[in-house]
Amino acid sequence: MSLSLSQSRLHHIDLLRGIIIIFMVIDHGMYYYLNYSVTDPMTIPGTDALTFFTRFISHFCAPLFVFLAGLSAAITEHKYACTRQFANALIVRGLVLILFEFTIVSWSWSFNPLFPMLYAQVIWAIGWGFVVLGLLRLIGIYPVFIAGLILVFGHNLLDGITFESNTIAHTLWSIVHQKNVLALPFGFSIRTTYPVAPIVGLMCLAYYAGVYYKSQHYSKKVMNYAFILGMSCLALYSILRGFNLYGDMSQFSTHTVPLLTIMSFLNPTKYPLSLQFMLLTVGLGLIALKLLSHLKASFSQNFLQVLGKTSMFSYLTHLYLLHAISWLLIPALGFNFSDMTYGETLVGLPSGYGMSYIATMAMIAVVVVLTALLAKRYLNWKYRNKNSLIAKYI
Repeated sequence: MSLSLSQSRLHHIDLLRGIIIIFMVIDHGMYYYLNYSVTDPMTIPGTDALTFFTRFISHFCAPLFVFLAGLSAAITEHKYACTRQFANALIVRGLVLILFEFTIVSWSWSFNPLFPMLYAQVIWAIGWGFVVLGLLRLIGIYPVFIAGLILVFGHNLLDGITFESNTIAHTLWSIVHQKNVLALPFGFSIRTTYPVAPIVGLMCLAYYAGVYYKSQHYSKKVMNYAFILGMSCLALYSILRGFNLYGDMSQFSTHTVPLLTIMSFLNPTKYPLSLQFMLLTVGLGLIALKLLSHLKASFSQNFLQVLGKTSMFSYLTHLYLLHAISWLLIPALGFNFSDMTYGETLVGLPSGYGMSYIATMAMIAVVVVLTALLAKRYLNWKYRNKNSLIAKYI
């Protein structure tokens, strides 16, 4: 959702969004180009340090995307005539995002509308976040806050619960809490990569934070509170993670090599977002918002702020660019197009396809620049066509 206040006051939100877009290109670029793959959580030991820390920065993408979506929802609420209109707009936006996930987002990964596996990823989860936020907002602001607290801090209490496959309970649980693959009609299936419960909770808390920020007229004092809250999140993370108390199914362990101990400490579960994962990433995100608020409103107006103001467009654009360029590189890397696994695997690249770390980072830099250039052109178009459906939802 776009901001309606002057960028001189809230430019730090767009700056953080822009940074997240770059982190996202790095994450997805590693998937497309790097000759080395990792799991989530990453295997420690078993993942080299350079790959680990490059992958680590991508962890901030999903939770901060969700957080800023909830924050911006609160900031833009005054544009609507009444609470019901605002709630309806959130619900419609959420349903549109869910539709996007299984169409233009999925197609960017497979280049194949008939690919049999659908992936319910971050756009789907944000969509459900908007739907549930809209429904809760009809009840009141405090129910939003309470639901957020319960879901964020309580969902890991349910980690041990499972249901028998091919039951309604298993299907619902896979959507809400546990990552699974579900069968669909006509030979399709869906992987619930991002179960929605923690993401809905995070969006609710972010919305409530936005309501408070707005009530305080976006004062610098609130940014000081954000910094304190961010540090508190990191402190709580350190306690929960360091003593393996609660909030993540993966366990922290010490190693004889100090670097491996640090890597294990920074390796919470991403799918689904665990409490520890959210404390770490959102905590650092809140600190980053405070630091970015000190920058001038003109800072990186033609780069980071452009990416931030066009986050949905930039998200879609970088996915299509990464995939298209990966196909164009097939002969350059010594493969033939006949070696492709199109229709059999998600991205269709030949077995063994991949480049070195340096080459991968170079290609990622190219995609970041191209995305920013296209986003700038789109932003200019969007300003001229504010009432179009494309401008409204992308």
